[in-house]
Order: sequence, then C-alpha cells, then structure tokens
Amino acid sequence: METETQVETPSTRQRILQIALELMSQRGVDGTSMRDLASACGLNVASLYHYFPSKRELLEAVLVEQGFFPVRARMPKPEDNPDEDKLVALITDILRAMFDVEAFVRLMVGEAIRGELTARAVGLDLFSTFEAAIEDWIIKNRPELEGLAPAAALARLLTGVVVGLFVQHAAGVVGGEGDDLDAMISLRARETAQILNGLSQL
Repeated sequence: METETQVETPSTRQRILQIALELMSQRGVDGTSMRDLASACGLNVASLYHYFPSKRELLEAVLVEQGFFPVRARMPKPEDNPDEDKLVALITDILRAMFDVEAFVRLMVGEAIRGELTARAVGLDLFSTFEAAIEDWIIKNRPELEGLAPAAALARLLTGVVVGLFVQHAAGVVGGEGDDLDAMISLRARETAQILNGLSQL
C-alpha cells in the first residue's frame, strides 16, 4: 500500500492545487484552512507545508496553475494575428484568458473586495505584474499611443477596462450581444481599441 511519504510526486502537487481551487471556490481563501486542505488531500498538515510553506504560496501556486503567472506569457505578439489590429488582439487575448478561468477570477475579486489579506496581497502582485506587462507591450508594439499618455497610465487604463468588463459580465449588465461570450469579448475589444486609436490620431 502506498504511504504518504511515497507520494511526493508532481501528481500529488497537482492534486493539492486542484483540491485547493475547489475548496477556495466554495469557502473562499480565508475560509480554507491549511488543516482542512490537508485533510481533504489525505495528507497531514506537515506534509502539506512541505509542498506549500504558507497559504500565500499556495494561492500563488494555484494562480500559476491557472495560467495567471507569469502574465507576460499571455501578451500576444504582432505576428500571432498579422491581419488583426494589435490592440484589438491584446484586449481580446486578455479577456479570453480571464474568462477561461472565470470562477477563479470571481473568487479572487470577491476575496479582495471583502478585504481578505492573502488574496489582496497576491492580487496586488498580480496586477502590478499585469500592468507592467501591458506597459511593456505598448512601448514595443504601439509606441504612438504614448502621445495620449505615458505607457504606464495607458496600462492602468486598459487594466481597469478589462477588469470592469469582467465585473459587468459577472453582474449580467453587459448587453448588446446576447449570451455569446466570444461576441461580447470581440465587440468590447474592438470598441476599446477604436476609442484609443481614434484619440491617438487627434
């Protein structure tokens, strides 16, 4: 029979992350204790801490597993969509990445709003990295937009637009495209890019 000390494999780590995501989605980050997680995974607490020394490291690992870290890997390259406006492609890719893990983004937003400290700290790191990635993308791919505002300010604006669209969709207030999520993403990406492109030509 396999013992606990014999299962220190990547599959065990993946199982812990999957169960952690399920528990956090049900109970919230603050409501999911490391002891409860260990029990759900069939491990003792010491074994769980061997994999993840703190709840913050656990939450960050879940984010990595869901594809949120590193954010830079999500930034599209111009050659990925040669016939599409680069800004439209950027906004589209970011929105699709968020909606791919909608349940977890809902969890993180809710926890941050409720003031859960671990989620807030990780969220701050996530958005800082996210905005830095967009800023870098603008400098390299759409430098003419800096005539509107510095790339850092534009990155903050786009971050706010993307998060706002996600919250609107979650609240059921984004209209004009029925229940078609892809259509909504495409429409909002084109609208946002059209506004910024138009302003940059003034």
